[in-house]
Amino acid sequence: MIRRRSSMQTCRRVPMVLAVVACMLVPAVLRQASADVVDASMPHTMVVGAPRGHAPSERVDARRSGRTSSRLPVPAVERWRRHLGGNIDVPPVVDEAGRVWTALTIPEVVVVGTDGKESLRVRIGNAAAIAAPVLTSDGTFVVVTTNGVAIGISRDGRIKFATPLGLRGRDLDVAPLARSDGSVVFGGRAFVELDASGAVQARAAMPERVVGALLDGPDGAIATAESGAVYVFRPPNAPRRMGTFGGPVRRGAVLEGKRTLLAIVGGKSLVGLDVPTGLTHTRIGDVGLGSFDEPIALHPRGFAIVTLASGLLFGVDSAGTEKMRALLDKGLSDQIPAAFFGTGDARPSPPVVVDEAGHVAFVRHSGRVGVVRPDGTVAITSERLCNNPIGLQPAGDRKLVVACRDGTIWMLGSG
Repeated sequence: MIRRRSSMQTCRRVPMVLAVVACMLVPAVLRQASADVVDASMPHTMVVGAPRGHAPSERVDARRSGRTSSRLPVPAVERWRRHLGGNIDVPPVVDEAGRVWTALTIPEVVVVGTDGKESLRVRIGNAAAIAAPVLTSDGTFVVVTTNGVAIGISRDGRIKFATPLGLRGRDLDVAPLARSDGSVVFGGRAFVELDASGAVQARAAMPERVVGALLDGPDGAIATAESGAVYVFRPPNAPRRMGTFGGPVRRGAVLEGKRTLLAIVGGKSLVGLDVPTGLTHTRIGDVGLGSFDEPIALHPRGFAIVTLASGLLFGVDSAGTEKMRALLDKGLSDQIPAAFFGTGDARPSPPVVVDEAGHVAFVRHSGRVGVVRPDGTVAITSERLCNNPIGLQPAGDRKLVVACRDGTIWMLGSG
């Protein structure tokens, strides 16, 4: 269980020299990116540490691994469902209490408790969310809106800050990164970093548009551009180009370990990029079964899990050796011969989630939901849970939440 850490608890854990700086709240000298210098010296208390929750960000964590420490429900059955009164375009996040926080396509954020009852509904001005939200170290819910404003909401539903980021919302449509120091980094056509109080710490222009989600790398925030180029941002330095995947990337990358980025390139290849050297290697080429869904997930046994739009799931290690395989869609075996001739053009599905035991939860574009066991057998929850699923997230021990574009969220639990 994740416990809330007070500022005094944090102070007792750091060396005395650092405690004098961190806990006496002396004015900080803020970092400077290549553009703006921002000075904010008002003292404040902040909680630091890993972002809190069962799923504090899109793809569970700051590496976008899709891997959860909570056990997935096998088999999974419906526990409850709730319509939130608006449509959903971005996946929800789940806090450490199991509450599901969802940003709607209207300017509202709705929080639903573990019992399926609405506990909070917060108006966020006159503009809706444009990117996936995050939970920070102290449990603050942060989302950026279509008019380029970052909104921070406390655990009790209070608006903590509403900070204009100086860009259009469509230039900030990448999933932001919540860091262990309480800050949040936003991206798109530029980087903007806010501290835990919502004040702008740094900003820097990007030479090209970023896609997918920002990652927490060893040398700063990592971003993947549409072209496949990879950049790292650590103020006060300007964004630095680290390398390239060698082709277009649609949904960003995943960080495997400390030095390897993995991404689907051109919809047809799984490519690894070594962060220190910038060298690339192809783990999977075009398998002739249609395009890959993006992004991938990381299995606890050390291999990547990929799915195809045609419904095939398989795992592959760094040498390209297949480690697991499963058929996710009903009647896929009838589709495979046609797919070999290039007709595997099904719509992409939301990314999968995997637990430490190797169970893989999925929701297909058709609404089919289930869990793949470690032996490759599939336990189906529903053949058509909803139309247009947006995503699924772990929601606690043996719990899984599915969000649908029509505004319905479904809680699944063990049967």
